[in-house]
Amino acid sequence: MTMVRRTSTSVTSRQLEVLSFLSRREHWLVGEVASELGVSSAAATKAIARLERKGLVTRSVDMMDRRCVNVRITRAGSDAVRHIARSV
Repeated sequence: MTMVRRTSTSVTSRQLEVLSFLSRREHWLVGEVASELGVSSAAATKAIARLERKGLVTRSVDMMDRRCVNVRITRAGSDAVRHIARSV
């Protein structure tokens, strides 16, 4: 698995794929992320949780439908995508 180092946060190639996907619009549902990546909702949730611990995404419960979890890329996540894209 390829690891990309950015300051104190290392990002795997799969995590970079998730971040790149998330950067396309303001927020996504976990199910949409899972569908786009071709993985289960549980697998997408684990990947998103790892990114959240690194401060690269945030999760929030949808106030209209508490079963839905919105995922947003943070400024640090966007910066990581741009930095890595410039490095390649």
